[in-house]
Amino acid sequence: MSAAAERLPESIVCTAIEWQMRLRAQAGNAELQRQLQDWLRDDARHQLAWQRLQQMGGLFQASQLPAQTLPLLQRAEADLSRRRTLKLLGLGLAVGGSTLLVSQTQPSWRADVATTIGERRRLDVGEGVEVLLNTDSALDVQGGELLLRSGEMLVEGAQWRARCRFAACEGRQARVLLREREGFSEIRVERGEVLVSAAAGQRRLQAGEGLSVSAQELLPLGKGPLDPFAWARGLLVVNDIRLGDFLAEAGRYRRGWLGCDAAVANLHLSGVFHLDEPALMLRNLTHLLPVRIVERTRWWVRIESAA
Repeated sequence: MSAAAERLPESIVCTAIEWQMRLRAQAGNAELQRQLQDWLRDDARHQLAWQRLQQMGGLFQASQLPAQTLPLLQRAEADLSRRRTLKLLGLGLAVGGSTLLVSQTQPSWRADVATTIGERRRLDVGEGVEVLLNTDSALDVQGGELLLRSGEMLVEGAQWRARCRFAACEGRQARVLLREREGFSEIRVERGEVLVSAAAGQRRLQAGEGLSVSAQELLPLGKGPLDPFAWARGLLVVNDIRLGDFLAEAGRYRRGWLGCDAAVANLHLSGVFHLDEPALMLRNLTHLLPVRIVERTRWWVRIESAA
């Protein structure tokens, strides 16, 4: 198959679109340009997606994209002329797909390093410190200090400093997870020791301990139904988790809306799921629970009772 006719994976084209939006937001950012060149060199398909995107000019201007709604997604599925245009990118996405991409990735545009939805990225930040950035996350590196702007990261090294929304952390021979949640920052230690400083006080955490940090308080975190470190191995590992909570976590790794009917939200499940196979992950639910999958578009999936 010639390069002109090659059909590109959806993930590659979506990443190319995000690169274009980030570059528009940070024109003249030399570091961002360097990261783009690294991405282009990684795979010939990255270069092909980028070339096709440039040929299409202003198609993905944020100001031209409509609001993110289910009716739009359904209308977009039937918009054959737009679908034919997008097939030039080798994707066949409806316009709703690009709307979802823009609305979900805007907060990370101005970060030094950012991941797209479903992407995990490993970074060597120097001095023997390594960072693994999870899906849809953003990170700044400021004078040797790591600043988690959004999402989640795993930091490992002999000695490092990191900040999240509500806390500053100093790690020694430590492997530590930092995750931004609604109203608080979650900090968990897998190995070593970390000193956590916040407006509400200080705590020293050891391996196996966790802490919820908000503007008002520090609260210890026990073991929950979700393995907080499994994503670093490409897995979602759960033990007796509510279906509603499972879908909220799984939804972080796919574009679009994923939810369930209230009648099945409190069903419980356990298992090991591969993050890089989101479609298989959902199909497996039908073998574990009495549910069925309702998929109105590729961007809207609902889990309902099979009864």
